[in-house]
Formats: sequence, structure tokens, C-alpha cells
Amino acid sequence: MRSALALALLAATALAGAALAAIPSAEKVAGAVAETNAASGRARPLLLDVSLRVAGGGAQARGTLASHPTGLARLELTGPSGFVERHLLVGDEYRASRDGELLASPHPFLPPIFLLQATSGAALSAALTSFGVRSDEMVLGRIGDQDCYVFGGRAPVVLGAEDAPLRPSLWIDTSSYDVLRVVREDGTEYRFGPTRVFGGIRLPAWIEIRGSALRARLEILDASEASAPAAAFHSDWLTDLGASASPSSPAP
Repeated sequence: MRSALALALLAATALAGAALAAIPSAEKVAGAVAETNAASGRARPLLLDVSLRVAGGGAQARGTLASHPTGLARLELTGPSGFVERHLLVGDEYRASRDGELLASPHPFLPPIFLLQATSGAALSAALTSFGVRSDEMVLGRIGDQDCYVFGGRAPVVLGAEDAPLRPSLWIDTSSYDVLRVVREDGTEYRFGPTRVFGGIRLPAWIEIRGSALRARLEILDASEASAPAAAFHSDWLTDLGASASPSSPAP
């Protein structure tokens, strides 16, 4: 009996070692993600036309999303009744306003698109760290039938268990090196849909937002390279509806 148990433990240890050996280093995966970003034409400031529909919320809101590879993003939405809602993301700091008034508990409608824009492995690692994800920790995971490399790990680490509790993490498809899922520290998930090409820029066609009491979908309608100065992502933009320094597409 003891001999059989010892053999079983040795086999389990060998399998675990083989699984770990099959995971490339975090640095290598980060570099491959950056290469994918560049090949997809998105490793530069971007301006996106978007629409947002909240489950059970009726009509869509329309707007623009500007994102910079250095870890900056902003979203302006105009609702069907005419309200203007602005969201600003700097690293992991998230703030929002409606008609110029700051919101105490905003819905996390703005995904960290900048993680799809990192220009190098080092830049991706820095962006992950600023977003609260441990860039030096990696495990294997699975979303549906897609195998993933997971920056940040999961708790507990259970291979193939999609419903395991999640840590702040970035989920990368092991074949395409595309981003499939991002998890914030509060558990909010962003799930990225299949990609489309918008004027030479390959991006997810939609991003699903999942919170404790929130289901929403942000659809990307168009995309272009942006002229996006750092001032465009200043916190004053949230409350000053006449703020200048707005991102725009560069002149042809």
C-alpha cells in the first residue's frame, strides 16, 4: 500500500514538473505579446468609436475611447437622453463623472485597452504592475476551449478550472498571444471577443464587462491612430466639459 502511494506521489510530482516546464518565462510571453501588438498595428495611441449596451438598460450609449500605450485611457459616452459620462483610467486609478459631477461608485465601463498596445515586453510588465497584476507570476489557465498563459496567477491554481476564484490577472491565448481576459483587483472582468481589422488595426470586435451586479458590452465600431497628448488624460477633463486637448486622428 505504501509503495503504491509513493509511486502515485512520484507520478503526480512528475506531471506537475512537466506542466511547469511547459510554461515559458513571463518575460518571453510578455515579449511575444508585444510583438503581436506591433504586428496588429495597435502599439500606438488609438482613438476608437464605440457603443455601450448594459444588460437590461435599454438603448445604447455612443462615444469615443482614447488609449495610450503608456497606461492611459479615457472614455466619453453620450446617453440616449443626452447625458455625458466620462471615464478616466490611469494605471489602476479609475475615476468617472456624469455631466461634470464626479461619481462616487462608477461602473467600470472603461477597459484597460493599453494592455493591448504595449510596445515591448518591459513596457507590458510595467503596465501590468501599474494595473495591480504581478507580471513575474505566471500559470496556465483555460477559457472555454482556449488554453491561456495567465499573468498574476489565480487562487487557487487549478488547471482547467474556469470558475476558480480570480486574482488581478491578464489572460493570453497560448497560440495567438492575444489578450482574452483582464481581471481587476475588485474582481471585475473584461472579456475580449474575436478580433476585427479596422483600417489596418486589429482589435477585439467587442469587450464584455462583468461585475458583481453588472453585465455590459462595449462594441468597437471603428479605430484609427490618435494624436493623444498627455494633457488629454488629466483628471480635470472629468469635470470640465469644455476641456481642450482632446485626442484626435492625425491629419492625413
